[in-house]
Order: sequence, then C-alpha cells, then structure tokens
Amino acid sequence: MAEALRIIPLGGLGEIGLNMMVIESGGAAIAIDCGVLFPERPGLGIDLLLPDVSYIESHPGMLKAVVLTHGHEDHIGALPRLLRKLEVPIFGPRLAIELVREKLRRNGLTGSLEVLDPGSEIKVGPFTVEAIHITHSIVDACALAIGTPQGMIIHSGDFKLDPDPLDGRLADTDRIGELARRGVLLLLSDSTNVESEGSSASESTVGPRIAELLRTTTGRAYITTFSSHLHRLQQVIDASQSCGREVVVAGRGLEDSTRLATSLGYLKLPRHGLLGTDQLEALPRGATTVVISGSQGEPNSALNRLSEGQFRGLDVAPGDGVIFSSRTIPGNERPVHALLNRLSKRGAEIHRGERDHVHVSGHAHREELRTLITLVKPRYFVPIHGEYRHLAEHRRLAVESGMDGGACFVLEDGDVLEIEGKSVKRGERVVAGRVAVDGTGEGDVGPEILRERRHLSEDGIVIAVLAIHAQTGELTSGPELIMRGVVGEANEAAVREEARQVVLASLRGLTPESRADLVEAEDGMRRALKRYFSRTLGRRPLIVPHVFEM
Repeated sequence: MAEALRIIPLGGLGEIGLNMMVIESGGAAIAIDCGVLFPERPGLGIDLLLPDVSYIESHPGMLKAVVLTHGHEDHIGALPRLLRKLEVPIFGPRLAIELVREKLRRNGLTGSLEVLDPGSEIKVGPFTVEAIHITHSIVDACALAIGTPQGMIIHSGDFKLDPDPLDGRLADTDRIGELARRGVLLLLSDSTNVESEGSSASESTVGPRIAELLRTTTGRAYITTFSSHLHRLQQVIDASQSCGREVVVAGRGLEDSTRLATSLGYLKLPRHGLLGTDQLEALPRGATTVVISGSQGEPNSALNRLSEGQFRGLDVAPGDGVIFSSRTIPGNERPVHALLNRLSKRGAEIHRGERDHVHVSGHAHREELRTLITLVKPRYFVPIHGEYRHLAEHRRLAVESGMDGGACFVLEDGDVLEIEGKSVKRGERVVAGRVAVDGTGEGDVGPEILRERRHLSEDGIVIAVLAIHAQTGELTSGPELIMRGVVGEANEAAVREEARQVVLASLRGLTPESRADLVEAEDGMRRALKRYFSRTLGRRPLIVPHVFEM
C-alpha cells in the first residue's frame, strides 16, 4: 500500500497571499507556489511577510521542486529567500518563469527554471504534474493536475471562468472534465471571492468603459493598475489609440513589466511605440494617457509622488482624470484614501474599480466555484487561498453542491491532512508562520525586533547614562537622561528631572558593591524608570540604561 499522502499548507490558508502548499508522499514533496504577503499594518520597517519554511528545511532533500500556478507576487515573491536556503528546480508557466528569472537576477541569484506550458507534464519524484490553462488577471495562469501514488489532485490556482477572455483562450474545463471522469481524489480550490454571488464579469468589459472615460476626459488621463495585468494594459493601449491619445508609462514596475511583456509578445504596442514623459510637454493634455504605477498608495510609487507634486515632468491639473483600474488590497485602505484626497485637491476627477466599472476581479465568484466543484466531483475537498471565513464559506458551498460534509476540510497554515487508502485524518501540525523582512531586504526580522520597534513607535525611548567609580561604587557623573517620543516639549524638563531623582534614589538604595556591578546597576536603573513612567504617565517607553566605570 502506498504511503499516506500529506497536504501541508505553509501559507495562503487563513490569509489572502503568502501562498505555499506542500504535497508530500513517501518522503518526497513538491511545493505549489511560494509567495509573499504585504503587511496589513504599515510601519515598523516591514515591507514583506514570507512563509516560514522551517518544516522543509528540517527535512533535507525532501523538497523536489516548486511548481508555480502564475506570476503574481503572492505566488512567486518568496522564491529568492527559498533559493538562498535550498537548491530546488522551479517549474511554471512562461510569464511566471520570466518574472522569477528577473527577480533572481536582481537578487544576485540563479536557479534551475523550466517552463511548464499548458498541456505539458513533468515527473518529479513520485508525482506527475500537468499544467491546465485557466483564466485569471494575469496571462499564462494555470491550474495543476497532480498525479500521486494515492490519486489525482486538482489545484485550481487563482482562477475565474471568463466567458470572453481578451486573448480568446477559455479556461480548459474540457481537460478538467476529462480528468474528473477518471476520478479525482482531492480538489484544492481558490476561495477569494466565495462571498460574491453570481459570476465574475469578463475582462473584456473593461476596455469599452475605459475608452468611454478617455473620450469624456478633457485633460490628461492617468490610469493605474497592477503591473502584471497585461490584458488590462493592452486594453488601455487600445482604448487610448481609439481616442487619439498617445500612451506614456511611468513607474519602475510598469516600465519593467511593459518591456518584458513586449519582448515576449504579450503586448502589442503602437507602431511608433510608447512615449517618454519628456515628450508630454509637446502634446495637448487631452491627447495623452499616462499609465502609472502606485494603485495601492505605496509611499515611493510614481502615483504617490505625482499626488504630492514631486514627479518631475508630470503634474495633475483640473480637467484631468485618474482611473484606478484595480482593487484596493485589504490593509491598504488608509494610504489609498490619502492618495485619493491629494489627487482630488489637485482637481482630478477620479474613477475607481468595480464601482465605476473600470476593474473586474480575476477570482471566481460563487457560481463559478460551484461549477468547478460539480465538474471535478472530488472525493475530498479543501478550500484554499482565503481568510478563514472564506475557507469556511467555501466548505459550506461544497456541501450545498452535493459533497459529504465529512469529506470537506477547512485547514489553516501548518495543519496536515493525511490521506491513506480510503481513510483521511488530520496529522500532527508542523511549524508554519510568517517571516518578516525589513525595508532593506537584507534579512529576516524576528519577533523580538518587531516587539522593540512597536514599543518604540507607541511609547518612545529613554536612554539613561551613568558613571560609577570602579573601586568605591560611588557615582561620579549622571544620571543623564535622553528622552524621545515620551512626553511633550513643555513638560520634558520637569519629567526628566523627576525621573533623574527616581534613579538616584534607587541607586542610593544599593550597596556600593552592587553599584560597582555594572549589570546590577543597569538593572536597577531600568526597573526604577519603568515603574516611574508607568505610574506617572501610564507609558512604557523602551529603557536603555548604560553604566560605565571611571
């Protein structure tokens, strides 16, 4: 009998992002995707959260490959960190592989990268993996059919069932149905939009609406969208040409993706190409479209700098339109709203997302999810890619669609589902979590550093400096207190002096021998200052004592 099949999510179950699913059998494993999560609370110097791969590291040689479903950051962004730790081949659709190649180059890394086109299959250890074309908000998105010793797994990837995709390539439900007729052991399906009724709108509906807005905008049109959304970029280019507007791309992310997509044949540009920002002055404002990065209000993005009047060669004036052809990622509401306010103050007319029909989701709505479940008819079902409420609701949908509730499992990161023969059970949890990476991108930020940063941001810092005679333990100078972010300037002198007297009183209570012990003296100062600030101000600043000998 084949060994148990183990399904181990290391990310993406309990959050939207951080996607990484390990499938293990007979001591060998593959990982589906390896993505990042952008922190919901900005600040503390944290730019990215990555999946904790301690479980994989603790089993050397177990991971045989990483297979990618598509090229979004929440599915490929953590690969550089993984490849610094492990030498493992990466397979994926063409665009995803090229995006990873560029990402590795920027990080000074190389790796074994192989294209897995729809309809092709690879064998890795005890697994076979076939890529199946699916529609999403990025080209070359794939579902995966994973053959295992225990049976077939269908992994949906991020998907929708677009009835009229821009490139004419429908999701290959025929192939999925063919595999279903042979029998599918397990379906892993995207849960992002399970709370949305009906079916998602087609990507092809966005272009005509953008063209309509371009025709009615008297000034310059600014359009922001995700840099990887090549079908959206193509629609913007086509709509601009139909309205007699020249197109400019502004922002590193969009410039890079446009250049890559054009070289790979995914984008068709005007015969004369795109213009540079330095060519805009020679054209009427109403004859230009600027595709600009920064739809999420990122601090250093092109659109953010534009809204602050800090983008050289570009400005926003009354009569201009700004089209947000994107959704706001949860957690980014505050910076996006601040961005909208600044643009509005400069006189721009703003059109946003699905509200103004300039964006459609790339994720399946409820009826599309039901269609996949009834098409695949799996023995077991695990919802993936979503917060807990999405996963729970997707499980309920599976039961409504005719599945046995006992065969549908809601997992979270670190949970283990073991399938062996006709039995299924939950195994012992593995280590899983989030690894924080600071703004430098140089390394991981542990819980202790995060706690200290949060402490500093909320309560400030007090540095206490004191000199003590090495032999007698007598104070020779100090204590001097430096306070930042603790109290207002008007009260700082009085609080500093009072805190200083508290430290002196504490030190006088120690024997000369204890004062001469630098560690004990610093501990005494720290305890005294903590008590003082807690009792008098209700604050807990970070206390940094320093005692040196004279």
